[in-house]
Amino acid sequence: MRRLGRDSALISWRYLRLLRLSPGRLVYPLVQPLVLLVLFVSVFGDLAASGLHAVGAYRQFLIPGIIIQNAALTAPTTGLGLLRDSGSGLADRFRSMPMSRPAVLLGRLGYDAVLLAAQASLLMGVGVAALGFRIRSGLAGAAGVVAVAVAFGLALAVASAWLALLIGDAETAERVLFFPAIAITFVSAAFAPVGALAAWMRPVARVNPVTSAADLIRSLASGGPAAVPLAGLACWAGVLAIVPGVLAVRRWQSPPGS
Repeated sequence: MRRLGRDSALISWRYLRLLRLSPGRLVYPLVQPLVLLVLFVSVFGDLAASGLHAVGAYRQFLIPGIIIQNAALTAPTTGLGLLRDSGSGLADRFRSMPMSRPAVLLGRLGYDAVLLAAQASLLMGVGVAALGFRIRSGLAGAAGVVAVAVAFGLALAVASAWLALLIGDAETAERVLFFPAIAITFVSAAFAPVGALAAWMRPVARVNPVTSAADLIRSLASGGPAAVPLAGLACWAGVLAIVPGVLAVRRWQSPPGS
């Protein structure tokens, strides 16, 4: 276990060191979520003003959905990053080294956890400072919001890693992985309550992991009951991370073409 932790930390540091050497890599991951936040709040907030919801109440509902949408759109980069490393010959180098088998995936996830936490903190901070979002449960609630975004993003990242390595081609994987990430956010309660969705969407939205994650953030922000969405998110995190994680590690360790 100590060896696994050490090897994973070294892999995480490798990815973080690339950011330190090339800070421009942070521009897109941090600016894109901020632009989406402002655009979504501006468009949907104005629509709510002429519809059924007060602007402030709807923004309190919407911003958690945007935080989770960002985590879903960030998750595929895990699989794409591992796939590019595999194609560059890095996998062969790691296979020849005496290191723990899951360390590469766990190390990449450690880096992604830092990125997801930075994105969620930025979105939440801008939401509180400029867009009327309120964290009524204080610092503990704010920490919980970030933790939920990170946990949800990492669970999807594990699944994306397995799918990307299974596909084996970076261009194809990019197209395949981002479409489900977009689809699950719109067929959910990220942007509208389940009851306001089309009838055929409602059964899917009720069991959608995006709905569980967004509802959990809303409960943490308001200080309301969180047991039901927490249970739903925990179940989905297990489904998305456990078996796909094992398969992703095996796929990474397999020689090309196997």
